[in-house]
Amino acid sequence: MSLNEDLVQASNDSFWEIGKYSRTVKRIDNGKALCDSLRQLIQQRSEIETSYAKSLTNWSKKWNEFLDRGNEYGTIQAGWRGMLQEADSLSELHSLVSENLMNKDYVNIKAWQKENYHKSMMHFKETKELEEGFKKAQKPWEKKYTKLMAAKKDYHAACRSEKSTANQENNARGDSAVSPDQLKKIQEKLRKCQQEVEGTKDKYEACLNDLNSYNAKYIEDMNEVFQKCQDFEKTRIEFFKKTMFEIHQHLDLSVDPRFSQVYSSLHSTIGQIDSDKDLRWWSTNHGADMAMNWPTFEEYSPELQNISKKKDSGIGGGSDGITITSIRHKPDGLDAPQSSPYNSKRQVSTTESQRSSSGSNIQQQSSTLRKISFDGFSLRKKAKDKSSKRATVCEKANVADVEEVKRNSDPSRMQQPPDSARLAQMDTDVSQADMAQHPSGGENYVRSTSYDEALNPFGDDDEGGDVEANTSHVYQAIDEARDGHNHKEPERKEEPVSMEESNPFADDIDEPPSPSPEDSPRQMNGKEGVPVRALYDYVVTEEDELPLKAGDVFVKLSEEDELGWCKGYKDGREGLYPANYVEPV
Repeated sequence: MSLNEDLVQASNDSFWEIGKYSRTVKRIDNGKALCDSLRQLIQQRSEIETSYAKSLTNWSKKWNEFLDRGNEYGTIQAGWRGMLQEADSLSELHSLVSENLMNKDYVNIKAWQKENYHKSMMHFKETKELEEGFKKAQKPWEKKYTKLMAAKKDYHAACRSEKSTANQENNARGDSAVSPDQLKKIQEKLRKCQQEVEGTKDKYEACLNDLNSYNAKYIEDMNEVFQKCQDFEKTRIEFFKKTMFEIHQHLDLSVDPRFSQVYSSLHSTIGQIDSDKDLRWWSTNHGADMAMNWPTFEEYSPELQNISKKKDSGIGGGSDGITITSIRHKPDGLDAPQSSPYNSKRQVSTTESQRSSSGSNIQQQSSTLRKISFDGFSLRKKAKDKSSKRATVCEKANVADVEEVKRNSDPSRMQQPPDSARLAQMDTDVSQADMAQHPSGGENYVRSTSYDEALNPFGDDDEGGDVEANTSHVYQAIDEARDGHNHKEPERKEEPVSMEESNPFADDIDEPPSPSPEDSPRQMNGKEGVPVRALYDYVVTEEDELPLKAGDVFVKLSEEDELGWCKGYKDGREGLYPANYVEPV
């Protein structure tokens, strides 16, 4: 088949047609765009790997915190942590995949692209060079082809004219109305048309022969430029193939020995779960195999006794009390304690001493271990919780103790009340300070039982009644204060002293805070709870969670749980949300 026949049978879209090489040239520009697309593909896959690694890390962290606070133990807990360790290890591998994609594959494509595509004013340099090569190869053939098309057009026009004149001449011969002169003119015109057809035909054939003789050169020149385009495109395809192999190597974790090690380690960890070992551990630490200090007979020892209330009041530390470190037994002929009027006067005197004591005396007596001396014995009190309210109350009571010590050293006051009366007086002052600190007897204030005289190692049979008379009103007042009643002074023979006058720190006592309206439940959207406002946006990760937008107002139905979540009602449904994402309205 000749080239001429090929051109006839081929469509008008053939590469050999004038200007149809543009698709091949445009392929160069498309290669540059494909490099950009491949880099974008790698970047998005890297972001997916990073997001997956981050999700695994967050998931592992969440459940590790659950195990830290949860009830699982022993080797089965190690199994839980083994699965979380697998997530951490897998997260590291996927993070490495993301880094390799961006630091190697992405960078390699960008470097190759910069090396092979050089931007000029309007086009890439490679595109411009190839387009000029095609134009140069096609220009001579284009001229011959244009000349051929013109000759073809002239020949076809001459043929149409000759055929039309021949028809006219035939019609004139059969028409008697046409004169001989007119017929002769028509025949002359027909001869000229026939001559023109012969001339245009020869010219057309000559142009065609000339074009066909140049086709070989045209094909050679065009193929030379086209081959350059093919070579450039082959380089791009081979580079893309190599890059895709590298991407495959980075994505295929199955060939990475660290990947197989992750799951072999997880399998080994799960295999080490031992139910018998866990049960033995529980029995030893929390069950029947625990050691027990069984009660045994203990001989009475009078050298060390502890005077305290049977139950902790809930204000201060759990073991606050007065420990007797030294005992001096009372001589046999010592008189019984005086009646209550003397104690009332002593209380008024102590109150006045509290008011007159300076701030420097308070600071000097604020040590955590004190020794309080009364005629025949010493008292030691240790504040175990400096930040508790009971430590503050005892601090205030010690101011009065300092004044008592000063009075004991005064020669003019050698006649002092008995030890038990002094102890009752000190308890009275402490109790009054307790009531000033807790006027309403809050819900955390645990009511203590009354003082048991049997715990007093100094009490004799002859003075037990007086001590009880001196101290009973003190514990009655404490019980009333703890039950939330208004404090009422017991009846005395002398004029009673008010709480403000007996407390030198009355100005420092703060009023109990009123309950905040935010803490009280309200009705909202048909649900009873506390209205709250979202501070941040929150996107749900599980079906039982509530989505939040900053500024949303909804109802909090429950307090924060051990995992830091609250239950709320929003948009017609209940769900969980992070407790630290909201604030009370």
